[in-house]
Amino acid sequence: MLVLLMLLVGPARSNPSLEPFPLQQQIQAEFRKEGEVRWRPVTLPDSWKRRQEPTRGTGLYRITLPQPTAPAGADVALWIEHIPSRHRIRLNGHLLSDRAGQERHLLSIGTTLVRLPPPARLQGGVDLLEIEVQGDFPRAGLGLLHIGPEDLLLRGPVWAWQQQRLAVQLVNAAASGIALFMLLLWAVRRHERALGCFGLLALLATLRNQAYFSTASPVPGALSSLIFYLLQLLTVVLLGHFVRAHVQQEAPRFRWLLHVGGSALALVGTIGILGGQSDAVRLLAYPVLIVMVLWSLALMVRHAPGDHPAQRALMPAGMLAVLVAGVHDYLYQTGRTTVSDDYWAPFAVPLIVAVFAAQLLSRLAAGLMRGDRDRLELERQVALRTAELNEAVQARSRFIASASHDLRQPMSALRMLAELLHQTLQEPPVAPARTGPRITELASQIDRTSQTMASLLDGLLDLSRLEGRGQAPRPAAVPLQPLLRTVAADCDALAMARGLRLIVRPTATVVIADALLLEQILRNLVGNAVQNTLQGGVLVGVRPHGRTQVRLVVIDTGPGLDPARLDDDAPGGGLGLGIVRRCARLMQAPLSLRSTPGRGSSFSLVLPTAALSRTSSS
Repeated sequence: MLVLLMLLVGPARSNPSLEPFPLQQQIQAEFRKEGEVRWRPVTLPDSWKRRQEPTRGTGLYRITLPQPTAPAGADVALWIEHIPSRHRIRLNGHLLSDRAGQERHLLSIGTTLVRLPPPARLQGGVDLLEIEVQGDFPRAGLGLLHIGPEDLLLRGPVWAWQQQRLAVQLVNAAASGIALFMLLLWAVRRHERALGCFGLLALLATLRNQAYFSTASPVPGALSSLIFYLLQLLTVVLLGHFVRAHVQQEAPRFRWLLHVGGSALALVGTIGILGGQSDAVRLLAYPVLIVMVLWSLALMVRHAPGDHPAQRALMPAGMLAVLVAGVHDYLYQTGRTTVSDDYWAPFAVPLIVAVFAAQLLSRLAAGLMRGDRDRLELERQVALRTAELNEAVQARSRFIASASHDLRQPMSALRMLAELLHQTLQEPPVAPARTGPRITELASQIDRTSQTMASLLDGLLDLSRLEGRGQAPRPAAVPLQPLLRTVAADCDALAMARGLRLIVRPTATVVIADALLLEQILRNLVGNAVQNTLQGGVLVGVRPHGRTQVRLVVIDTGPGLDPARLDDDAPGGGLGLGIVRRCARLMQAPLSLRSTPGRGSSFSLVLPTAALSRTSSS
């Protein structure tokens, strides 16, 4: 907004009609080269090359100045918008400014404000202004002359000229700050080659643009011209590398042009400029640089990244503006435009910097939004995992309480039986016939109770191994018949001792399951059914379940169970059901229970089949 205000206010203040005293603008002059006799009329601004005048040698301008209208006591001054940096100005033979002997400035064209002292003026007549300029560069010539009260000049055209250039310098300084930010960002993200190339070329280009408006050079003329040329060359080469990285295209021939052509231009330019041929070097090198920019633009147009056409067109449009500015500046540098013209690059470069900065800002905003979404998702996942962990801890606590209850019962029985045995052994042998069988019976009960304790401890070990397994189930094809036969053989002796019938229906089914987990499920289901059934029997079989699954069923005639005991959140269930639940969950096999109090229970596990097979059932 500040820059825009300066640009708008500057021209308004330069309007002579708004001032109390008029300014005069001189556009007619006479010209001749040093050594010539005849004066030729010219119109200002005057460009030697456009008049097909040789651009070497010293040129003389003669201008007749009418008496300016000014208040009494006011200082009258002369302001020339564009004048070669090496010049000499005389008024009525009096020397006003002598810069003919100074070293040539790298930009060759500047401006000057000269106060016209009263003693140098003719009384009641006209003034003769003579300007001598050194024309040793393509843009030799002379710009418009403004004459009038010094205060009016300073508040009018000079102020507007200064503010407009200050505005351009501020814009380029802001672009330099953006370029520095890009370089700092690239230092953190070194894999962003496009960001690094663009940040460096933007910084070099904007610093070079600010040198366009410099009136002095801290280094000698030839060296400053060389630095300026190398900056121009490096900027174009970096633009090519930026485009290759931005569109993610190797472009080997273009890369060869950037490397070989850039190195050759740098070498030839250094030799030529240090040898005093800076203008010839620019005439030869700038067309090659324009070709490089054209190639970069073609790559950007063909492979510009972006989701929308408008987004893909932004960078090519900015590069086109830079190309147009480069062609114009080449014509201006070679004297093919008016001497009052100006460079366009200081306006085009901040434009493309703004375009890329907008795209970078869009990326940063999208990254921040994506980071916020990821953070929210992470928080949700953490909350979910925390809830699951809390549920697991609570389930473990309930399981430990249930296991402690299961272990306490046989432990109490074992202690009671040991105490009875101890008392029996301490009694006097009054009735040996009764004492012997009593001891045998107590020893048998202790043995059964110990087996129950061992079974419970084995269950705890199995459960510990399952929870500490640390790897996913390994499903494979498992024939059910051998597994059922092994489990039945282990439980058959206990069933016969309790007077129960253990029936296993033969089957040829092959299922997809983890063999170890499936064996744990069967052992615990069948073992629990035999231990908790007082009369009747236990049936193990396989039933079809859809076209590609079977249901493995264990049915008993025991007292029955509450189906809620299959839930991990339900208290009780013992070690056996705890192992069954965990194994089924690891295999992702649905486990269900149907039970009628006093009539028995039916556990079923659904498993996928390895192939279509027939099951034999009664």
